[in-house]
Amino acid sequence: MNEILYLMVRVEVQSSFKNISDTVNEIETLSEFKATDTENVKVLKTEFLLTRIRNHKK
Repeated sequence: MNEILYLMVRVEVQSSFKNISDTVNEIETLSEFKATDTENVKVLKTEFLLTRIRNHKK
């Protein structure tokens, strides 16, 4: 049976960007996330869900 799971991941980063949007964009476009198969579960697809940043701290 195929299922869709939403997993939340906490990532602490240090960035040379001054803007959090640039940091998030780079992680979402250039970073890789890996979820591997187990004995009982075959991973079919993974993807980053895009982040929406609402309140910028100045």
